[in-house]
Amino acid sequence: MDTFINFLEKHMGKIECGWHQNQQGHRLPFQVVMYEGGPMPGAKSYSTLGLSLEALTDGESGELIHQELIFLTDALFDHPEIPFILQNTALMALNSHTPYFRGNVIGPFGPMFEGCDMEAFYVTLPVYFNEPFRVYETKAGVRYNMMWLIPITASEADFIEANGWGIFEDLLSETQPDLTDLYRESLV
Repeated sequence: MDTFINFLEKHMGKIECGWHQNQQGHRLPFQVVMYEGGPMPGAKSYSTLGLSLEALTDGESGELIHQELIFLTDALFDHPEIPFILQNTALMALNSHTPYFRGNVIGPFGPMFEGCDMEAFYVTLPVYFNEPFRVYETKAGVRYNMMWLIPITASEADFIEANGWGIFEDLLSETQPDLTDLYRESLV
C-alpha cells in the first residue's frame, strides 16, 4: 500500500488528513483522504484509500474491478460533509459489489451542500490529471482504476439519462466549465 500511496501523492499532493470512521463512529473498510493540492492551482483533492482492496464485479463481463474514487473542489471550498459524501458513495459500491464506470450517474439525492445545486455525481476518467494517473498497477499485476466523481445538477443527471454520457462529455468539452466549482451553473 505504501507504493500506492506514493503514486497518489505524486499526482494529488501530500496527504493532509484522513477519515476512517463514518459519522456514527463506525470504522470503515477504507479511508477518505484529503491532499494538500490538486491537479492544478486552486484545486483541492480527495480520494478513497483502500476501496481498491475490495474486488467489485462487473455485472456484464464478470470481471473483477478494483477502483478508488476521486473528488475535486475549489481549494477555498472546505465543507465538513465532503468525507461523508465520499464514504457513502463508496459504500454504495461496496454494498452492491458493483464498480462505478465512466458514464454512470449516482443520484440525484438532493443538494449536496446548502445553497448548492449539485445533487448527483457523474463518474468519468480523471482528465484533470496526467493520463498515467488513470490506472495504477500493483507488482502482482492488479489494476486500480481511478474514477472521478464530478458533482452535477439534477437537470444534468436527467440530460445524461435522456441523451447518453457521450453527449454530456461532448458538452463538457465544448463549454469547459470549472468542475471544481460546486456552485457552477447547470450546463442544461
